[in-house]
Amino acid sequence: MCVRRLMGLWTMSIGLVLCGTVAPVWAADGGRAVCRGDSNCDNVVSWRDIDFFVAAMNNNEWLWQQQFLPGEPTCSFSNNDVNEDGTVDWRDIDPLVALMNTSCPELPNMVLVPAGEFEMGDPWSEGDTDELPVHTVYLSTYYIDAHEVTNQQYADGLNWAWAQGGLITVTSGVVYQAGSGTSYLYCETTTSSSYSRITWDGSTFDVVAGKEEHPMVEVSWCGAVAFCNWRSAMEGRTPCYDLETWTCNFEVDGYRLPTEAEWEKAAGWDPALRRHFRFGEHTDGCGYNCLDGQRANYGSSGDPFETGDYPWTTPVGFYNGELHHKVDFGWPGSQTSYQTQDAQSYYGCYDMSGNVWEWCNDWYLSSYYNSSPYDNPQGPASGSYRVLRGGSRLSTPLGCRSARRSYYSPGHHNDRGGFRCAVGTP
Repeated sequence: MCVRRLMGLWTMSIGLVLCGTVAPVWAADGGRAVCRGDSNCDNVVSWRDIDFFVAAMNNNEWLWQQQFLPGEPTCSFSNNDVNEDGTVDWRDIDPLVALMNTSCPELPNMVLVPAGEFEMGDPWSEGDTDELPVHTVYLSTYYIDAHEVTNQQYADGLNWAWAQGGLITVTSGVVYQAGSGTSYLYCETTTSSSYSRITWDGSTFDVVAGKEEHPMVEVSWCGAVAFCNWRSAMEGRTPCYDLETWTCNFEVDGYRLPTEAEWEKAAGWDPALRRHFRFGEHTDGCGYNCLDGQRANYGSSGDPFETGDYPWTTPVGFYNGELHHKVDFGWPGSQTSYQTQDAQSYYGCYDMSGNVWEWCNDWYLSSYYNSSPYDNPQGPASGSYRVLRGGSRLSTPLGCRSARRSYYSPGHHNDRGGFRCAVGTP
């Protein structure tokens, strides 16, 4: 038995709540992964969190905010809901005690999705038959990018790969896997496609000015997984993919594409309410074919990038609740300003509805949900097409639903397709 004193409150903790430490529980807030129990937002769960936690009791977010000095960084109020039951109260004390003296390491610009069940599929039966039946899936803890991979990130990866030698070749402006001839296309550049925003001068890759923070497009599934390997190697992680067999090792710490199940949970699931939201910005819209143009870039959404040269993408994370100004973004539309709504998913991912379709790791099978395993499904063992999710800037709202499934051959690429990365926690 371990007895602790919390601001005049005594709690006797038995069983899992020991005098030692346990692994942290995680939350996500706008792309920042932090652990629950870190009430004072300093990335460590310690005695310093107690005053902040007590102030937050009974869901008192205002009093919690008053504990911070002017200019001090804050994080999500949900960090105080340590047991994740939707309420900050005495039931969170024992879990908080159990987390004492744990640190909160994080991966920049990624959010962490805690382990647990969710209901996968279309609960409204509004989509295609391949979205049914709705079935319960358990996923282990994983990270996923808060934003789609940008043009600048991909160009940085290309430059790293080019510098290594023997990884990529460029033929007529098209980037291929080295040694494959033209069998494995990775991406296009502006030399080969007017839709690409990646430039190539014969020695260096760069990005068209002003498009650095827009999502990468004209990238194949092969080019997406190659980038995952480059990113892993650049950060000292073990690459997941064998680029000869195109298989993924889920047991290492490198970057990879999310599985279809991981993508859908990060987009549409709310564990506090235990329900599936229709769209990937934590709303149901105003129906299956009605989405708010202040929350997502989809066909005829009215955003200020919806004119001029294709592709009509918006910068990643554009729909963050801020009033944006043309002078800052240089968009081609006539609007001098554009008000957005904060359109992150429950876990903190942006652009999960619209902007670009996103490659997933899985092979596609229309009937897969009839036989999908409960525990960490990874898709069929083989196939002809890879899964894409999320819809694009040309999709109808129906196509941007978080349960919507699409697919293309692994070598396919266009101005509407991109991706984001995930990392498992082996």
